Amino acid sequence: MLIQTSLKIQRLNHHYTQAQVAQQLFVSTQAVSKCELGQTMTSIDNLLALSDLYNLSLDELIQGSPFFKKPYLVGHQYNYLKGIIALLVWGFITAFFTGFGTQPIWLTIAVFLLGVIIVLPVVFQDYWLIGQRQLEVKSYQHRDLEKLKQLLMNRPTTTIIDYQDIITATVIYKRRQRFSPFDFNPDLFILQVKTATQTIELPLTAQLRQFFPQFINFLARQKITVINADEIVDLIVNQKSIYNHFNRQSSNR
Repeated sequence: MLIQTSLKIQRLNHHYTQAQVAQQLFVSTQAVSKCELGQTMTSIDNLLALSDLYNLSLDELIQGSPFFKKPYLVGHQYNYLKGIIALLVWGFITAFFTGFGTQPIWLTIAVFLLGVIIVLPVVFQDYWLIGQRQLEVKSYQHRDLEKLKQLLMNRPTTTIIDYQDIITATVIYKRRQRFSPFDFNPDLFILQVKTATQTIELPLTAQLRQFFPQFINFLARQKITVINADEIVDLIVNQKSIYNHFNRQSSNR
C-alpha cells in the first residue's frame, strides 16, 4: 500500500476532513490534498504530529500495520516438546476411552497407535518464516505415515526462496463451499509465490493479518510484483472483516 493511500484511509477512519487535518498541522488544505494524491511528501514532523493525532505508531500510520521483526514465524513450528505433549494428551484420551486399564492391554495399545497415526499429522501443519533476504518454507508429505515419520524425526522438507528470485506474489482469498451450518472450517487465505521454476502457496494465518499490510510493503520494496486484485490490504487497514466482505459479496450475487 502506498503511503498516500494509508494517510487518506487513516484520516477517513478517524472522521477528519482535509481542512481539519490541515488546521492541526498548520498547513494549507491544498498541502494535505497534494500529499494524499502522492504529488508531495509530508515532513517527518508532520508524520509525528499525525501519529499523535490518530494515536497510532508511525508504522501503523505509514504502512497500515504494526512493525513485525524478522525472522517472523507464520504457523506453528513443530518440535520434540510439542510432539511429546501431544502424545501425552492422546495417551490420557486413550486411557479414558479404554476405561483406564479395564480393557485388554492390546486394545489400549491399538487405540493409542491408531490415534498417533491420525492425530499428529492433523495437529501439525506446514509453516514458514519471513526473513530479511528470503522465505523459508517447512513442509510435510501429504500421506499420513510419511508425514508422521517426518514429525517423529523432526525433519520437514525445507524450501528456501530468495526474494530476488520471486517474480510475483499474489494475495488470494477463496471461499469454501459450505453445505452444512456446522461447517466452521475457515476460507482459504494464501500468498501464491511464483518464481521462474516453481509456484508455492503459503497459508496466511490469523496471526499474520495484523502485520499483513507491512509485509506486502516489504515485498514491494524487494522489487517483487505484488498482485492484490481483491484489495485485501485495504480491508485490513480499514479494519474490515475479510470473511464478511467476501461471503456477503458472494451472497449478493
